[in-house]
Amino acid sequence: MENQTPMKIWPDLLPFAKTLHIRGEEETIFYYDTGCGGSKPVIVLIHGLGDEADTWRRLIPRLQEEFRVLALDLPGFGRSRAPGRINLARHARAVLLLLDEAEVTPARPAVLAGNSMGALIAEDAAFTRPDLVQALVLMDGCMPQAAPLNRRFLLMALPFLGVRWYRAYRTDHEGAYRSLFPYYEDLAGMGEDDRRFLRERVIARVESPTQERAYFASLRSVIWTFFTGAASFARRFAAFPGKVLILWGDTDRILPPDLARTVRELRPDSVFRIIPASGHLPQQENPADAAGAIREFFALNREEAPAIDPHTI
Repeated sequence: MENQTPMKIWPDLLPFAKTLHIRGEEETIFYYDTGCGGSKPVIVLIHGLGDEADTWRRLIPRLQEEFRVLALDLPGFGRSRAPGRINLARHARAVLLLLDEAEVTPARPAVLAGNSMGALIAEDAAFTRPDLVQALVLMDGCMPQAAPLNRRFLLMALPFLGVRWYRAYRTDHEGAYRSLFPYYEDLAGMGEDDRRFLRERVIARVESPTQERAYFASLRSVIWTFFTGAASFARRFAAFPGKVLILWGDTDRILPPDLARTVRELRPDSVFRIIPASGHLPQQENPADAAGAIREFFALNREEAPAIDPHTI
């Protein structure tokens, strides 16, 4: 039976919590919004597989002076309700709906920043509406990538095997928490409040059937896209008229930095930065350097973005 207790909001983000209702009460998007802020540009932060908007809890405060920051729970994840089919296309549509809600226009385009799977979603949304996106920030994720998918992800997508692995953590909460360790350079070295929050959050995920459904539907969509859509991503990425920043944790064990090679070859004008002292989630382990790289990148490209024809990609 579904656990109806909503996932806790990181306390510092509580004032920014909002819900976008798409079809009455059935389909909703939970998101954080730091507020209009006059002329501030919009940046939308997009989490990865098996995560939520709170992954940006340390980055949002560091960006909100320069940006109106929005961060969403993707459909089916966290506190967003998503009846029906879940896939990358639906996630990208949710991002575009949020851009509409924030009144992003071609005259005032946004920045899309995605971590891991969120980077693919940022790309897809930007390719769909390039007139609304002035820049992409790809953090420890990109498509196309330079090497095959991680074998572990392929095994998890197999019928029954992945689900059995996922559900086993419902009676092994300590194991669920330990499953997070490969995603960090040093999870044990993070602050006690972060460690406690992450432990509570991963337990909430594995106990939720709706989180399970979103996880595996999204995973299979990522794999399908990798095998069938890489050429399309390459073509559209090369043609994307906006700027590109690629950030990568220096000790990422999930997706090593070398995987960004293909994207950098397609876009030699892209900026590539290694974030030290961080694994797959630099926004959590080294938010100061991640935010600094984003602010520096945006300062270098602060000139007004030209109007973009949405049919150029």
